[in-house]
Amino acid sequence: MRDETRKTWIVVADGAHARILLNSHRDEGVSELPLVSKHDPRLAHHHGELAAGVHHEVVHKPTDEKRGEDKFLSTLAATVQTGIARKECDQIVLVAPAVAMGVLRKALNKDSHKHIVAEIVHDYTHQDNPTVWKHVKEKMPLQ
Repeated sequence: MRDETRKTWIVVADGAHARILLNSHRDEGVSELPLVSKHDPRLAHHHGELAAGVHHEVVHKPTDEKRGEDKFLSTLAATVQTGIARKECDQIVLVAPAVAMGVLRKALNKDSHKHIVAEIVHDYTHQDNPTVWKHVKEKMPLQ
């Protein structure tokens, strides 16, 4: 008997690239959710809607590149928060290199943190979806 499906978003990001993968059952693979573009980490079906409550703390940003990365990751965090608020996902797995992970953690609100079931500090942005799933699946809780 198959257990209850659970919508898990696997958020794979660095400071300039992101994708959101959906897994509905641990024994199945993943599908990629369509983003507005590779440079705009909002889900296409959100039509520009972003959740309120994204943190906009003043952080020392010495370069334009750093400012752009922080803005990109803050937009991605808002996308995740919107998905949670709209009940489009039940749990979140964050996959990012250390610096990007830190920015994402800071940008996500308290409610979003309650949905995080795993964090993988690694840059898989340039790996294909089956490879990402192979590495993420073993870190997900058995539920």
